[in-house]
Amino acid sequence: MLAKVIRLISNLFRRDRLEETLDEELRGYLDEMTERKVREGLSRAEARRQALLEAGGMEQVKEEVRGAWLGSGIESTLRDVRFAGRALLRSPGFTLVVILTLAMGIGTNLTIFSVMRAVLWRPLPYPSAERLVTVQVDAHNVANAGAAPGEVFDLKSRSKSLEDVSTISAVDANLDYGGEMEHVAAASVSDDFLPLLGGRPTVGRSLEARIDEREQVRNVLISDELWRRRFGADANVVGRAVRINNLEMQIVGVLPAGFRLYLPPSTNAQEVIDIWFPTGIGTTREHRGYPIVARLKEGVTQAQANAELQTIAAQFVRDHADNYSDGKLRITTHVLQEEMTREARPALFLLACAVGFVLLIACVNAANLMLARGAGRQREFAIRRALGAGNGRLIRQQLTESLVLALVSAVAGLVLARAGLDAISQLGNIHLPLQSRVAMDGAVAGFALVLSLVTSLLFGLMPAWRLSSGKLGDPLKAGRADTASSGMRRLQRGLVIVEVALSIVPLTCGGLMLRSFVKLVEAPLGFDPAHVLTAKVPISFRKYPQVEQRVLLHRDILERVRALPGVEGVSAAAPLPLAAEQITRRVGRTDRPGVPAILATQQVAMEDYLKLVGTPLLAGRAFTADDLSSKRPVAIVDDRLARRLWPEGAIGRRLRMERGATQQELEVIGVTAAVRSTRVRDEDMPHFVIPYSLYPIEMSLVVKTRESGGALGPAIQSAVQAAQTARAAFDFRPMDDYVRDSIGDTRFMMWLLAAFAAASVLLAAVGLYGTLAYLIAQRTREFGIRLALGSTARGILAMVVREGALLAGAGVVLGLAGSSAITGVIRQFLYNVSPFDNLTLTGVVVLTAAVAMASGALPAWRAAQIEPTISLRSE
Repeated sequence: MLAKVIRLISNLFRRDRLEETLDEELRGYLDEMTERKVREGLSRAEARRQALLEAGGMEQVKEEVRGAWLGSGIESTLRDVRFAGRALLRSPGFTLVVILTLAMGIGTNLTIFSVMRAVLWRPLPYPSAERLVTVQVDAHNVANAGAAPGEVFDLKSRSKSLEDVSTISAVDANLDYGGEMEHVAAASVSDDFLPLLGGRPTVGRSLEARIDEREQVRNVLISDELWRRRFGADANVVGRAVRINNLEMQIVGVLPAGFRLYLPPSTNAQEVIDIWFPTGIGTTREHRGYPIVARLKEGVTQAQANAELQTIAAQFVRDHADNYSDGKLRITTHVLQEEMTREARPALFLLACAVGFVLLIACVNAANLMLARGAGRQREFAIRRALGAGNGRLIRQQLTESLVLALVSAVAGLVLARAGLDAISQLGNIHLPLQSRVAMDGAVAGFALVLSLVTSLLFGLMPAWRLSSGKLGDPLKAGRADTASSGMRRLQRGLVIVEVALSIVPLTCGGLMLRSFVKLVEAPLGFDPAHVLTAKVPISFRKYPQVEQRVLLHRDILERVRALPGVEGVSAAAPLPLAAEQITRRVGRTDRPGVPAILATQQVAMEDYLKLVGTPLLAGRAFTADDLSSKRPVAIVDDRLARRLWPEGAIGRRLRMERGATQQELEVIGVTAAVRSTRVRDEDMPHFVIPYSLYPIEMSLVVKTRESGGALGPAIQSAVQAAQTARAAFDFRPMDDYVRDSIGDTRFMMWLLAAFAAASVLLAAVGLYGTLAYLIAQRTREFGIRLALGSTARGILAMVVREGALLAGAGVVLGLAGSSAITGVIRQFLYNVSPFDNLTLTGVVVLTAAVAMASGALPAWRAAQIEPTISLRSE
């Protein structure tokens, strides 16, 4: 093997010496044969001639010997590549157009491939990530209601299929260290949670609830980022005392750098957690909402685990019947990564289909351009064939040109893909899971190489076979230049029709998503987010344990903020409409206890909230200060809830609100317009509001102002601190941001599909223009004859325009038929728009017709300017 490698290197890099040796050997062989024939009695000249005849020609022998050399195929390929490079450089316009066309198709595919690989295919960076599962608990007729602590506690001991059963609760924290207060993301976790995800401290030790969750001083873990940012990466940080949420705490460890939390959105846990609190798992079943993360035991399948969990759920219902009034409980596992990407997966596959169409259009376009260019090289191919080149050799040379074009296009496509990923990161608010892992890496470069090989075959094989087949006439005959054969014309026209048809699909998808986005922007929200600034204002429940204290504190905060310059009004509520975290309750009529309760979103508010955010009050009244002070059990329902429960009229009725196993009766004092609280596109979820005194949770300020958060934020922060909340206000955001976040996914899909649609239309326009321009150039003599026989320039113009319109029309018909096949895929992303929306389809047809007219205008004008005498003399 070593000898072969050395010989290969010698053959490739010492070619001149090898050729000299071959030439010397052949000359010596001929001289020896000549001398032998001279000795046989022939003259030297005749002997030389006979020797050459027997050898078969020096050059032919050299070619045979070269073909037997080790590495001859590599040398031949390199010659083909060099020739392809020279040939492409002689046609810079053609080369540039093909490269840009293919780069657009490859770049869009690489962009989506990078996203899909990071989101769907790369395993999570956790030990045995394929066995990590989330445990979904459906209870009280609510899907994914979360687990009760007692359920988690019992699962740890009873389940034989799961190990490291753990839970997490996302919380907010205020770190006070070195005289500076900072709001940080935090989470309370059970003992198994961090080890389950491989989060083992690099400094210090892990958390243990029985040791670290103490009444006086709690121990916490911190992130590597916080350690470096606030503690200067001090190795002696373990044992350091800090104040968190006005409590004395102690740092016991630092998690490794780059540790990230990848969990489903339902957990509401941020990707970067700075402070980790310990928490034990209780045994109560009164309250639920805890997410569960676990690992399947080695050798246990998900189906086996689900079967076991269903048995355990039945045991829970039997052993704790009071906690399961409806007698129903369902516990199932879901693979962690699949659960994280469940909502994003259909959208990504739709985008993958769209970029696939863009690549096909680019390949068809490149094939058409290759045909047009190859038709002008018929004489070259004929000469090569006459000199002995077979069809295989000609096809190989043309495929080499295609491969060179595709490889250069792949490099340009990588640059475009990098720009595409930067553009996606700038979009923001797209709720794309694992977005932080999206990047260009070796796998993307490898995919670009594979894609270039595939595209070179897609756009190069058919033109290579067609142009090397020798069926394009006799290009070596003397005379004027030939008009393209009818078969070639039909092939090119067919490719244009296919190209236009392929462009219709992404164009239709982009149009439908644009219509959906406009509908979402115009959708009635039930509130007016304009000129409303929000800020989260946590308070210390330890410092203010009584509800009355908290009500007075919030009123003090409101009064202080109301006095600030630029503030037109202020109130408070939680959760804010369209925020990520919403509270849902089962509600029903008190006079119909046997009727199943329905699900509705609950909001807590202070007085004047509805007026400040512009929620119309259709009947009844709003909350008053007396409602909060006296803790009156009242509620304001929206029109959807009122119509579903009391179509005869809701004012004065009694609303039954369920909180786990307990129930509370509320008097309906008002009815508002329908409020969309979960998502803008959610028209069906009813909503109700109760006074803060009935459910005193952490609130958000709602400030009516024309000032920005940056301008008014510091003043609000000072006002909150002056009220002695023992917490720092944070997350200053316009309410418009919540609306934008809610439709961020639709905006993301719209922009990407619109970009792909624009690319496909552009490619179709280039293909249509290039084909018409080439066909017109081939018909110069025909147009000259028509003009000489009395046809007018207007007639020539109309004929060319009509041809372009017919090609585009045929493509539109085929494309619309193909678009109907994707309606099932795109329907789930639309909002109040039919997949067969007349306005969208009309717009697609009009746009395609306009592109066809524009693409054919210049070739048509050139055709109309032909001088008959010049065209008839053209070679």
